[in-house]
Amino acid sequence: MITIKADFNHLDAKGRLLLEDLAMHRHTPFGEIAANHDRVIFVDGTDLVEGRLAPDSEQGWIGDADWATQGVWGSHPAQVNSR
Repeated sequence: MITIKADFNHLDAKGRLLLEDLAMHRHTPFGEIAANHDRVIFVDGTDLVEGRLAPDSEQGWIGDADWATQGVWGSHPAQVNSR
């Protein structure tokens, strides 16, 4: 699986992640990634959600997130608070 940065507050009316208009994805090859990876993990800070990339005729590439997986995934190693 591959991870893709996203903004979980940047959604369309259907709750899908808007990706193509984000400056950080100006050169992201969404078509190539979608062709090679059925599922991806979208990352916003320490929050993770599983989903897939999908083309949309009006929005460009979107992240079709499975919001039920939010909070299920964790990053390793776990973050440690420094003193």
